[in-house]
Amino acid sequence: MTRHADVVEVLSDPGRFSSQLGMGAVPRVHAPRSVDYRIGAPGVRVLIATDPPEHTRLRRAVFAPFSRSAVTRLTPRIEEIARGLVAGLLANAEDGTADVYRDLAAPLPVLVLAELLGVSAEVRDEFMEWAAVITDDLDMIGSPEFRLGRGYDMFRYFYSEIRRRKQEPGDDLLSAVAATDAAGLSNHEVLAFCAFLLVAGVETTANLFTNIIDILFRHPEVLQRLWAAPELAEAVVEESLRYDTSVQGLWRAPVAEDRLGGVALPAGGRLLVLFGSANRDDEVFADAATFDLERSPNPHLAFGYGHHRCLGAGLAKAELVVALKALIEATGGIMPRGRPVRRNSLVLRGFTTQPVTVWPR
Repeated sequence: MTRHADVVEVLSDPGRFSSQLGMGAVPRVHAPRSVDYRIGAPGVRVLIATDPPEHTRLRRAVFAPFSRSAVTRLTPRIEEIARGLVAGLLANAEDGTADVYRDLAAPLPVLVLAELLGVSAEVRDEFMEWAAVITDDLDMIGSPEFRLGRGYDMFRYFYSEIRRRKQEPGDDLLSAVAATDAAGLSNHEVLAFCAFLLVAGVETTANLFTNIIDILFRHPEVLQRLWAAPELAEAVVEESLRYDTSVQGLWRAPVAEDRLGGVALPAGGRLLVLFGSANRDDEVFADAATFDLERSPNPHLAFGYGHHRCLGAGLAKAELVVALKALIEATGGIMPRGRPVRRNSLVLRGFTTQPVTVWPR
């Protein structure tokens, strides 16, 4: 489904259009249950692949670390992390090797997630690889054997940490996840929840930031305004979310025979709900193909809608704004250098390589 009204209708009515059935329709590689962490795998419940009331119960169990007050408390640490990464980007620029994805967009959400989970930042490289396991699996990219081997490493780490948090709980996100067994999750599903957090909290935000930089390169007048007025960062982020969001779509399935937009839908049929297309709907957004910093209202669907609106939307926006401001404050400007490489994915849009030239203020 591509129109804004149709997407909103689907996302507003999980009784008609199921996330559980939709994500469960994704083709699977047969694998031992011990590593069957995959999103939508039979019998594995995570936020993205459940419906109310089960979804509501799970969401409530892990909500606290993502609340507005929690994000506000974490913001100074996000600023500290972003400033350090921008300094590294500038250092690499001195020998012509600066890359926005590698040096800033990718590590920022990993380090922030490490703070939320309450684990050492020393595992950030492993976090990046584990996030790639789930990202690849969404589109069946890469060999099954490669994914399974990396899945074992991920499970070993989280199994050890979850056991420790159950004995010594704190106020971090991993303790909240460890306690989801009280919300009805099995030990296996608690581990799957950890895997889901990696792609939800890392890859999507990293891709969004690379998309923002690409937008600025394609709209030099916006880049110039932003560097002259850093307070525009929030407006740039908000319109970028609409203009080129990182999650282009996700699956749903009609629970029974249904109709949508004049089209008959079979029960259980696979339905790809395209957020990216809905965000360019001319019936909702005037001059939808235009990047407009003054756009208001801006009812984009970059974070979904209804029951499944992204739990970490506030955190993601805070990371994007903070990173953008840190980049502006430390640099005199930014320019593309060489050819960027886009992610090879059906549902995720962003860059995996984004070489740039930057210089200090």
